[in-house]
Amino acid sequence: MAHPPAPLDTTTEFGRLQAGWYVRMLWRLTVMSAFPTRWRKRLRKVLARRWPGPFDVTVEGVNMRVYPAENRDDRVLLGLGRLPEADEHALIRPFVGPGKMFVDIGANIGTYSLWVAPTVAPGTRVVAFEPHPRTFGKLAFNLQANGAGNVVARNLAIAAEAGSMNLFSDGGGNIGHASLLREGAGAVRSIETVGVAPLGQALADLGIARIELLKIDVEGFEDRALMPLFDHAPETLWPKAILIETVLSHHWERDCLAELAAKGYHRQAATSENVLMVRGRAGKH
Repeated sequence: MAHPPAPLDTTTEFGRLQAGWYVRMLWRLTVMSAFPTRWRKRLRKVLARRWPGPFDVTVEGVNMRVYPAENRDDRVLLGLGRLPEADEHALIRPFVGPGKMFVDIGANIGTYSLWVAPTVAPGTRVVAFEPHPRTFGKLAFNLQANGAGNVVARNLAIAAEAGSMNLFSDGGGNIGHASLLREGAGAVRSIETVGVAPLGQALADLGIARIELLKIDVEGFEDRALMPLFDHAPETLWPKAILIETVLSHHWERDCLAELAAKGYHRQAATSENVLMVRGRAGKH
């Protein structure tokens, strides 16, 4: 049986909830690949009962309130003392800066949005979409803890049509793995009903007319969330660069990479989990 999650704390002043070195060391073991997987899982269950958090950390200039018992990103932040997407951050760095627009679909607790603004490129405008109610509460707190006034966050999922859908998750050790696809969420133990809207509509509601960078990580739902934009929106709204997670691309109904290539994007770079597609010919930004 999954251990009940820790209460969501959005009122205690940031910096008041500190983890001792011993607790940080133990959580570190749960994300170290050299530590056998079965031992990591067992240790995580023990720590989820004893020290589930929340804890306050400042990593690479970003303030985060983390709940390591329920999200892998939180465990990396607390245990390893680094942001979890260093390779991806290096790829997107050229596409952020003063006056540029970054759209973050599947923002989780903010490790992309808060790396971009206000930390690395404070002049960048950011819109962050996160559908899970509890995760969105964490994101909203983290934005406040960083004074990220240039980030607009919406508790919304992106889909082909407006309405509501079920959001599936394991309800336990990695709530960041939530998906609008049951098969994309792993062992499903929790179902939330969330609001959804087409990307074009959500952007229009926010008055967004152009996008320099779009990142999408929605656990196998990337094609349903992203490709309708290209079916209906004017080319002026097509992003200059798209970082798309491909780990669960076998669940796609449409081949995003092939369709983007047909629309003038080229594959500029890739990591173990994501592909960066850039509009225009290679070498021409």
